[in-house]
Amino acid sequence: MTSHTVPPPPELIRILVVEDEPELQETIANLLREQGYGVTVSFSAEEALRKVDKEMPDLVLIDIKLPGIDGFDLFQEFKKMPAFASTPVVFLTAFNSLQAAMAAKQEGAAEYITKPFDLEYLLTVVRGLVPPR
Repeated sequence: MTSHTVPPPPELIRILVVEDEPELQETIANLLREQGYGVTVSFSAEEALRKVDKEMPDLVLIDIKLPGIDGFDLFQEFKKMPAFASTPVVFLTAFNSLQAAMAAKQEGAAEYITKPFDLEYLLTVVRGLVPPR
């Protein structure tokens, strides 16, 4: 008798969404899940730090204006982690400033997207950084 072994599904690309607006967080998370990504969500920087301590994401989407620690400071905390060195970070923000965008890119952010943004554009950016498996 031959045993049929079904290979396990490939590991999902893990994306951490740090967004304090519940509706936007849910919209982004659902969109990414529909595209085959594994998504973890956080409403604050502190919560995000606890989550990356347990499971390192392959990509992080960070709102800049967060309660408590802001997105820029969270990014600085992430950069102190050796395991985080190659993890791309995309800032999502209503703060439409060329200087802030340039500073984020100079600090190593992969992208700086201003709100409101087109969801297809966000998907294009995400796929360019971490194609789904």
